Amino acid sequence: MTPNLQIELRRFISSNVVSKLNKFYFENDALLIKGIDVSIGTILMGLYNKAEEPDFYTEIVSMMKEDSTFYQEIDFNAGRILSVDDCYRLEGNVYLKELFANKKGRISEMVSNEVGIKSETAREILNFSGLLVMSYLRNNLQLLESLKLLLEDQKRDILNSIPPGIKIILGFSCYETVEDKSQSMGRSIFTLFGHNFFSF
Repeated sequence: MTPNLQIELRRFISSNVVSKLNKFYFENDALLIKGIDVSIGTILMGLYNKAEEPDFYTEIVSMMKEDSTFYQEIDFNAGRILSVDDCYRLEGNVYLKELFANKKGRISEMVSNEVGIKSETAREILNFSGLLVMSYLRNNLQLLESLKLLLEDQKRDILNSIPPGIKIILGFSCYETVEDKSQSMGRSIFTLFGHNFFSF
């Protein structure tokens, strides 16, 4: 079965994880969750932009070692992060530099501005999200061969989770998914209410 990357990654962000992260940042829980969600989408689109570089996916994921503190703190079978400490502040930065190079600072500032969280928080949850995505891929190496196709297939939904300013920095039009989003909204409403509402 083809995994929905965003859904798979979001399931690791439990209320317990948010609570532990907020011991460092003191943000509104809802904004912190939104910031992580935006960061995950941003990381995935960063990977999408690297799809044409030969062996990039293999090389960046191979940087994630099994003895990484962050990697060891994830129970992939249960879909949960066992412990949250500040190891990601150092470990995550390496991957962001590979993905975004000199755009990293602008992206973290835009996450801060668009979500409404502190600049420091935005920087750190980007690191956290980068490590989460790489850890997930490291644990599911079989996905690397089809990652380009997966990201292409799920691009619309991922872009719809990213605010306009970040899309522009990543090289996408901030308008290109508006029509798709309204159509999917209509489908969602029909899915939620349509079958029961119209089947008398």
